[in-house]
Amino acid sequence: MSTDSIKQQLQNTPIGTYLMAHGHFGGSINATIEQGTLKSIDWANGTMVLHSTTYDRDHTVDIGKVSYIDDSRSGSGALGSAQAPDLRQVGNDWYRGDVKVE
Repeated sequence: MSTDSIKQQLQNTPIGTYLMAHGHFGGSINATIEQGTLKSIDWANGTMVLHSTTYDRDHTVDIGKVSYIDDSRSGSGALGSAQAPDLRQVGNDWYRGDVKVE
């Protein structure tokens, strides 16, 4: 996404929304994620402040270094398991984890 697209998305994002900003922050070679609830946006300086709910601290993020923003979550952590439980048979019934497959 372009910086203009990121800015447009941020203009439509209410303060207090949980965001995961993906980009190259702090001189990192690999992409990293800055996350937290949106506390403020400083358009003049091109930054936003995210409040970490995990560490209870604020972090300033350079909007120009953001590749894209994920606003689909309500807190840190994965949306789901990285791997589905194995399929297994018990008698004539099939189970995925502890859930019977119909």
